[in-house]
This record gives sequence, structure tokens and C-alpha cells, in this order.
Amino acid sequence: MSAVDAGNYVTLRGLCERISISPATGRNWLKMGKITPQAEQNGKPLFTEGYISRLKADLLTGQNKALKNRRNKKYVTGSGIYGCYVTAGSANIASVRRLMEMVSRQGVLLDGMQLRTLLAECALQLIVQREGILAPCGAGALSRYLKGSLPTNGYGFLIDDLLANQEGALSCIERHPQWFTVEYLYEEAEDILGLLYISGRNLGNRKATGAYYTPASVVKKLIGALFEANAAEGKRVLDPCCGTGSFLLRLPEGVGMESIYGSDTDGISVCLARINLALKFCAPKQEILYGQIRVKDFLAFKGEGYFDYIIGNPPWGYRFTEEEKRRLRDRYSCAQGKNIESYDLFIEQAVSNLKCGGILSFVLPESILNVKAHAKIRKFLMACGSIQYLEYLGNVFAGVQCPSIILQVLYDRKPMRCVGMAVKDGGRCFRVGRERRVHGGYFNFLATDEEYAVLQKIEQAPNKVTLAGRAKFALGIVTGNNKKFLTDVKSEENEAILKGTDIQKFRYTEGGSYIAYRPELFQQAAPTAYYRAGEKLLYRYICSQLVFAYDDRRTLSLNSCNVLIPQIEGMEMKYILAVLNSRVAQFYFEKNFQSMKVLRSHIESIPIPFIDRARQKELILLVDKLIEPSQEDGIIENYEILDARLSQVYGLSQEEYEVVKKSVGARVYEYTHG
Repeated sequence: MSAVDAGNYVTLRGLCERISISPATGRNWLKMGKITPQAEQNGKPLFTEGYISRLKADLLTGQNKALKNRRNKKYVTGSGIYGCYVTAGSANIASVRRLMEMVSRQGVLLDGMQLRTLLAECALQLIVQREGILAPCGAGALSRYLKGSLPTNGYGFLIDDLLANQEGALSCIERHPQWFTVEYLYEEAEDILGLLYISGRNLGNRKATGAYYTPASVVKKLIGALFEANAAEGKRVLDPCCGTGSFLLRLPEGVGMESIYGSDTDGISVCLARINLALKFCAPKQEILYGQIRVKDFLAFKGEGYFDYIIGNPPWGYRFTEEEKRRLRDRYSCAQGKNIESYDLFIEQAVSNLKCGGILSFVLPESILNVKAHAKIRKFLMACGSIQYLEYLGNVFAGVQCPSIILQVLYDRKPMRCVGMAVKDGGRCFRVGRERRVHGGYFNFLATDEEYAVLQKIEQAPNKVTLAGRAKFALGIVTGNNKKFLTDVKSEENEAILKGTDIQKFRYTEGGSYIAYRPELFQQAAPTAYYRAGEKLLYRYICSQLVFAYDDRRTLSLNSCNVLIPQIEGMEMKYILAVLNSRVAQFYFEKNFQSMKVLRSHIESIPIPFIDRARQKELILLVDKLIEPSQEDGIIENYEILDARLSQVYGLSQEEYEVVKKSVGARVYEYTHG
């Protein structure tokens, strides 16, 4: 390829934005030949508009399978719809699916006009049903409206605003009449318009703007928890990222239309939110709907201290431009780092819009509680309010591996207190009855009062040390292309390499993967000395359990299996291995971090009791039995003996150890067998 005028082409980053993949994924696709540049400039790939359009169409129709196996799909292909956005069993799921299948079969990428027209058809059908208008029901409502033969009982201005161009709507109906044969059913408090809009956008050109559409079950939980403990009547409520209004639709009866406010930067979403609220209250009051539900960038306006409740699901991972980042750093205390997280900003801005005594209730990633990048917003909250309610939701967003929470904060301009906080985690629900130490490093609220007392005792273990500053850590090998570098056939030129799934507690089992060790060819590799250390610990990186194995065979590992080389004078590596595999360490890890990744910072925080060498060697005798691959019998028994002795090393009583065992349970057994 020869150098060309870049003005006629799109860069790799531009291509990634058009098809909503990350730049890192784009670089990998380029390396693997999944995308092909048409030109280059200064060694950088360039793509034509036509090529990008064809690529998008191929992704849509499924001819290109590149996105099929990606876990976090920001571009949804085919006729799939986000069914959990509404209540399971909604009759409209089938209707929207039928429509999306029609569009998909025709290979159409819905543009703004087509999407607005489809939404107007749906909205009019809902209006006719909700208002009991004496007119032909079902499909074709928009056509009748545009011909002047369908009364709307005052909703017309909302439909006209949504359409924006009636001639364009008529043209759409004429070109695709079958799309307008689908019938929709009005269902109270269900955001049917939102379901249709989300599905239509996913078939069109949706960019990754940090929008994670909240399932109906989560909306119900947030609203239920908020108004179960707090009054509704006469309270001003704001959803600053209201989308199509799913949270506002589910507000209880005590919150009148005159008390509901919403904003969003997406104009179509705001149009639909207004229609939804007009349907909810059977009152299309133009002054209120346009005055209180607005197209607005919530982060760009000054706080007013105006609202009793601020609710919703703020954007996650929004990509700000450099200019936007500059402005945000001038305004927000939590925007001072290199990377700025949108939901941190929404929290800070929401608090400035609350009355003293007001409440914030957001759906957020669980990482806000314990990831270092969010320390500033945690410290901000600590200084001005207390958590009323915290619910751990797990992975509730379809196709996204991101544990989430409902965080409900009372803004009272006082330092954070814990007494009275309600915590829900799966089937467990408890209330904090004793004050706790809270710091910005991480918010630890998964423990009951009884469990918290044990955690404090673990932290006060006699002669404790930690691995912080006393260990070497290394990432396993990142090949950049496992299919190219790994094989399942052993030869003289290669050697075994371990994956995370090959690691059990205390030992590992070679999983049949082999590699020729040529670090200069790999995408990323630690210094060879780490992999070839005379003895080291290997641990699973992606895991909710602490799973460490001993290696003295200089075995290689992939990046799902990381390396730890403890360097604590007077402390045997196998003793440290025993501690890290214990229930006490697992209890500490779970209650503090609730993470699906075992990070260096987690490992470095675990207290390790310093005991004399004689006691260490007694425990190591049991460790050796668990390491030995021929010792299949008695693994559980030996683990239980070792674990009980380690609890004594921590100074726990039998009752306290039972608290640990009850919490951690038998899950440790899953990782003690090959």
C-alpha cells in the first residue's frame, strides 16, 4: 500500500468508533487479519467509508462472526432484543422481536427517521388504548394520524415532536408497510417505547456511550428500597440520565407529575420519556412535560440543591474528549486523575443537586466500592453523607460481566456513619448495628456485625506482616495470539505452559498446553527470572477464590495464571502458601473486596501471622501432603487439619472460626482437587 491523502479515509480509531469496539480490539483484529486497511499514512492503517459500511452490514447480518464470541458486546447484531428491559412475560417482547426480525431480514440499518417513525406508530397504539379512544385499534395508527383520521386527546404535540418530519414518516410507511403491521399492547408502568428504541438502536449505528439499559427487575428493586423506607408524597424526584423514563414510570402514586424531573442528552429518549409520563398520568400537560423533562447535559449545569430524591443509572465508562476532560477537571473534585469515570461525576453532581436530608439512589458497578480509581468519590461521600441501603446485585446486565449494586446515600452534610445501614447480598439481608471504621481505600459492608468483629481480629493477628513491599509479582505470558503460539502436542522444541484453570490449591495439573518459549515474540512477558525462579507461587487471576499453587519446576504460565515470589525474611514460602489458601484468608478477601479478580493489592493486604520456624515446619508437613500429586486420598482431611491450625495461628477462638467456616463454606473444596 502506498501513502495517500488521509483526508479521504478513516483512521483505525474512527473505524472502532463506527462499529463500537475498543481501540485495543481493533488493533487485535488488524493483527489477526479480521479487518483490512485500504491505505496507510506514516505506517498507520486507513479505511474507506465504503469498507466500514460493508463491515457494519456484515456484522449486522451475521456474515461476519467477529463479534460473536466477545463477552462485552457493545454492538448487538441480528434480531436479538433486550427483553429483560421490561417485565418477564410482557406481551410486547414478542411484538418487538417480530419487528426487529423483519428489519434484520431485509438487512436494513435503521436511520433516525425510520426509528422515529416506528416509535410514533407504537406510541399512538398505546395512546389509543390508554385513552380509550373510539377508533380502529391495532396496527396502522400512525398512517391514520398522518391522514388526520385518528384523534389523540391532546397527545398530538408529543407525536409531532417525536416525528420531526411528517413527510419522511409517510415515505417510510410507503417503503416498508409491513413494519407497521405489528401490534403493541399498553401495559401499566412498562417502558414499551424504551424497549423498541433500544432494540432499534442496536440494529442501527449505536455508539458506545456508556449506556447500560437497566433491567425492569433492577428498576423495581431500586424504587422499592427507596420508598419502602422514605416518604413519597410531595417529594421532588430527579432522574438526571432518564433515558426513556423507565425509573420515572415506576415511581409510587404519592409522587405527582408536577414533582417529577428528568434529563438526558439523547433527544429521542427525552421525547419518549415525555410520552411515557403523559401515558402514566393520562395528562399530556405540555408546560410540565417540556419544563421538567428536558434535553440537558446534567454535568454541565450548576447544582441547585433542589431535589429530595435523585435516582437512576448514570452512564458507565463514557468516553470524554480531551476538551471535555479539561472542563470537567476544572469543576469536579473526582475528575483529577488521568481517566475520568462518568458515574463518579454523576454522583458528585447529584449530591450538589440534593436538599440537605435528600437521598441519592443509583445503580452502579460494584467496583465503585473497592477499586482504587474510585477512591476520590468514596472520600467525597464519606465527608457528606451515609449509606442507607446497599444491595449487591451480581451480573444483572445482559452480556456484560460487571457485578453491580444499588447504592442509596443520605446526604446530610455529616461524616459517614454505618449504624442503621441495610445491606442485601443475594438471600442475605442484615442491618448494621455497630459503628465501623470506614476509609476511602475500600468500602467494606459485606460483613454482619459478627463477621466484622472477626475481620477486626484477623487484622490484629499477633506479629502480623503483609506482602506489601515484601514480594515480587509477575503477570503470566500474554502471547497476543494463543492459537498461533500454543499447541496440544509435546515436542522437543516446546514445554508445558499453565493456564488459570490448571491451578488448584497447593498444586497444579498440566493441562496439555505447550509453547516454545520465545519471549521476544510475545505481546507481553515478565523477565525470564520470574518464570524460572527455583520456587514460586502461581495463582488464578480470574477467580472469586484465592487459589495458590507451589512450583519448583520453573514452569511457564499464561496471564490467567500469575506469579508471586514472597520475600519475607524468616518466613517459608510454603507457610505463606498455606496462609493464602486458608479459609481465613478467603474470608478476609471476600468480605473486603468481593472481586472476581485476584489483584496484587488484594494479596498485599492480607495479614500473615509471623510464627517461629518450628511451628512453620509443622504446618509445612501438611502442606507437602497437599502438594504431592500421588496423595489423592485424604486431601480434604489434611486440608481441614491445616486450616484449623491456621485459624489458631490467627488467634481465633473456635466460635470465631465457625463464623469463618459458615461464611466461606465448602467452596474451598472446589479448588483442592485436580
